[in-house]
Amino acid sequence: MNAHRRSSIERVWKTARLLAASLCVAAFFDADPADAQDYEIWAIDQGTHKVHVYNSDLEEVAQIDLGAEGARVPHMIDFSSDFSHAVVAATSGSIVVIRTNDRAVVAQLQTGPGSHMASFAPDDNAILVAVIGSGDVEDDGKVVEVTADLDAGQFEIGRSLVIAEDPMVQQASERFGDIGAVCQEFSPDGRFAYVTLGPALANGGLVVLDMAGFQLVKAYAPDELQVNCGTMPTPDGRHMIVNGGSADVGVWYALDMSNHEVVKQSDSRGQDAHGVWATPDGREIWMVNRVSSNGIVIDAETLEISAELSDLGKTPDIIAMSPDSQRAFISTRGPNPVTAAHVATGETPGFAVVSIPDRTLIEVVQPAEGNDQSDFHGIGIRVLP
Repeated sequence: MNAHRRSSIERVWKTARLLAASLCVAAFFDADPADAQDYEIWAIDQGTHKVHVYNSDLEEVAQIDLGAEGARVPHMIDFSSDFSHAVVAATSGSIVVIRTNDRAVVAQLQTGPGSHMASFAPDDNAILVAVIGSGDVEDDGKVVEVTADLDAGQFEIGRSLVIAEDPMVQQASERFGDIGAVCQEFSPDGRFAYVTLGPALANGGLVVLDMAGFQLVKAYAPDELQVNCGTMPTPDGRHMIVNGGSADVGVWYALDMSNHEVVKQSDSRGQDAHGVWATPDGREIWMVNRVSSNGIVIDAETLEISAELSDLGKTPDIIAMSPDSQRAFISTRGPNPVTAAHVATGETPGFAVVSIPDRTLIEVVQPAEGNDQSDFHGIGIRVLP
């Protein structure tokens, strides 16, 4: 696979943080699981400001102390298409770019308070950052573009858009709450970015950003879409899955990416729908509910719920999956959530290891066991060369 991800299944690998850097699609579907590429698990403890790196045998092989770099509360992680770089958004106000082969921090840029998620564009030439904003400033949520030259190791802040100032949102401003940008995902061709709003569900909604003009082409207020969290393109590249949740709500939608219209709405069969992920084999989409500690399996072709997940550990949050579609790695929250006071209070901060075929919990890995400040959130898979 190259940096341009020419096929939709390659895009699924990227958006699931599981893009195999040199597998062709046909070989992927025909490969024996034993021949699948090796990988690492990168799990973020936002309570201790560290990235914990584990190999596929669940042995810790490295720690990256982002707090020592001044990046406090690292929240979400994404990888470039060739897995040479990772980007981590820290809610203290910055993004950190890490060269993965030696775990070196090669750039840190100030993108704004509440920098919640950063992700590489499909061609790796840019990083888009969703910024919630400051809690004491209304409607300062924004998206920030960072230009990226991976070969030269150069990263610079480019365009930005305060979402509340876009004409499309201003036309319906009375229907939006305090706007903050939460999470985003690109369409397969990189033309559009789907950005969820929040973080509270009452302040949620969804906007679609045209990357060419860096302006909105669609805006859904929270009374139209109860969305404040996950984004995930379907493996066929036709639909974008988005979800939302609270202590009482778990809901998800599918949008047709050809026109950004909603074609399906469904219940997540739990409370606080959050992480969503497609299996690398393209067959299933998993979604978890933090408060009710359960989840669902969505058939990637029909978009119907095909199974329920009940054996996930306490407070399942963000999902990543092994390249052979055998294991899901799901972050689990700590007893003292640091990003906000909310109902997703956990007991075993770390990540759950779940069998995808059996849908059963294998174990929960706790890198900082006994530390009541530990609070895991972001997690990703780095496929090894």
